[in-house]
Amino acid sequence: MTSKNIYPADYTEDDIANYDMLIAQGTNLIGTKLKPGEEWILDLSAKMAINKSKGIDSELTQDEVDKLRELHEKTRKEGVFDTPEDYMKDGIIYPTNGDEPYENPLNKSAEYYNEQRLKPPVDVLDPPAVYENDTDSI
Repeated sequence: MTSKNIYPADYTEDDIANYDMLIAQGTNLIGTKLKPGEEWILDLSAKMAINKSKGIDSELTQDEVDKLRELHEKTRKEGVFDTPEDYMKDGIIYPTNGDEPYENPLNKSAEYYNEQRLKPPVDVLDPPAVYENDTDSI
């Protein structure tokens, strides 16, 4: 997993210990098969197991769970995941967590980013004025 885990606010010390144990066991069992960036699967599984042990229900019916599994399996096989239409409009990303909208970085070309990388920093183009030794201010 990551070197610094962020635990849900309602976790007790026992929950944190169980979470760490589940992550370690999951890593030992399937960690070598996970690609980099797929550790979230272990995180999600551990949190679901802890919630289930605490009696926290997702409030989904079994039919809804089955439908979600079927949909996930279908999209996994197709390799296509759709972005909701209201998430990105006109090159602007509107985060669902309440953050400010920002420009989609993928809308700009590689040439643009290369030019930005090659530009010297502003302070090099316009160096600050050099002051003479002014002992009056000491």
